[in-house]
Amino acid sequence: MNNDKNHFKAKGHFWHRLRSTIFLLPAWFAPHKALRVFFHRLRGVDIGENVEIGYFCIIGHVHPNMIHIGDHAVIAAKATILEHDNTYYYTLGQDVAFGEVYIRQNAFLGIGTVVLPGVEIGSHAVVGALSLVTTNVPDYCLAAGIPARLIKKTGMTTHFKTSFEVVKLAK
Repeated sequence: MNNDKNHFKAKGHFWHRLRSTIFLLPAWFAPHKALRVFFHRLRGVDIGENVEIGYFCIIGHVHPNMIHIGDHAVIAAKATILEHDNTYYYTLGQDVAFGEVYIRQNAFLGIGTVVLPGVEIGSHAVVGALSLVTTNVPDYCLAAGIPARLIKKTGMTTHFKTSFEVVKLAK
């Protein structure tokens, strides 16, 4: 049922996984955002300028080079960005699902957000805390929930001042 080609996809190339694993702990625990970004870059993640990555973020562990984060994006603590999905490989012996993930410029991912393979988070988009992003989020939009749904188009001049406003929008 499982062939060698699928096994390689599920596990990744040994040396790439080793590099990704070696720099994972420093990327999680580094005391400053610039160091966390530095270690994720060493792991192979494509990261733009002035990006902020919070503590304990899992960003493409098997194939980190398939994750692209644009300039000035913010990834809050404990966010997970997946570039592969082994669900059907381990349960049914089917191919591993892969997909490039794009977090565009000035996007914001709230704490505990999970982004699945093949998803694009648009420019200036906001994804609420603890959301599961299964589909693309357009530019200048607010999305939240499990699965994440479009809540509001924010426009270029709208700013969210408090978390209370975001909760009010979700109701």
